[in-house]
Amino acid sequence: MLAMTMVLGLTACSGTAASENSSAQTPSAPEETSAEAQTTAPSAAADSSTLIAYFSWSGNTAQMAQMIADETGGTLFEIQPATPYTEDYDTLLDVAQQEQAENARPALAAQVESWDSYDVVFVGYPDWWGDAPMLIYSFLEAYDWQGKTLIPFCTSGGSGFGRSLDQLADSAPGAEILEGLHINGDSVADAADEVASWIAGLPLA
Repeated sequence: MLAMTMVLGLTACSGTAASENSSAQTPSAPEETSAEAQTTAPSAAADSSTLIAYFSWSGNTAQMAQMIADETGGTLFEIQPATPYTEDYDTLLDVAQQEQAENARPALAAQVESWDSYDVVFVGYPDWWGDAPMLIYSFLEAYDWQGKTLIPFCTSGGSGFGRSLDQLADSAPGAEILEGLHINGDSVADAADEVASWIAGLPLA
């Protein structure tokens, strides 16, 4: 079944210079690749109660978000900073580390429309220095999560979710947080079956 997936948000901040990865043991920066997001239409029936919100610097997380939309028929929303991140890889590393050190909350470029209409919210991000980008916490803290289901997904170079899973509940109080999925940035293009299996196993109505 084919259905159009709505894409919300602004189009600034679309750097594609590096993948959204980090090392496996100690906090480190993303590895450089050039993965691009897929733009195929979703195959699932449209689900107006599901939102797929994601931040993607290189395209890997965007590609994974599209796979989730294909499976759920949910609405895509790109989380973007009001001030776009640099497209220079080395400079990005410094910015990301500084934001972490300051526990910063970068301003958001856009807000989700009709937030109250969504019951299930997938939230996707790259692992930066062993944590979610601080922009993700800006997003989470901008909304009321009471009665909502939050499902995280992440791309990295092998470190998984890092520390982020421990902090999601603090930034989204009231949300029921289900098991997330991490995909290695180099494997995202071939992850459709894994994504489908993960979604099928979630306790969703």
